[in-house]
Amino acid sequence: MGSRLAEAWPRDVETVYEVGPGIGGLDIDYLQGGEAVTSVRFAQMTPETSAFRHTVRLQPGEYQIHITLYGQDGSATEYARRLAVPSAGVTRFDLEAATGSSE
Repeated sequence: MGSRLAEAWPRDVETVYEVGPGIGGLDIDYLQGGEAVTSVRFAQMTPETSAFRHTVRLQPGEYQIHITLYGQDGSATEYARRLAVPSAGVTRFDLEAATGSSE
């Protein structure tokens, strides 16, 4: 029973979101089964900001991550990524090279 409990126990997952210049804000929603389980918002970023580190506590499983990048001009670009928990090491999401909405 103890090993089953350990398999289902929430764990810290370290993520890095790499962004290009001119980003004014970043919204991240972690969804499982179509339901949001947690969210984080970064605002008032400096022009030098190129990456955001975020540690999130999640139960093992598959997650869809909805990401909204806000430009300094207020424009918004949405992305979707997948995350499998547990994951070894740091999970990186390269949003600098991405264009448009992606999966």
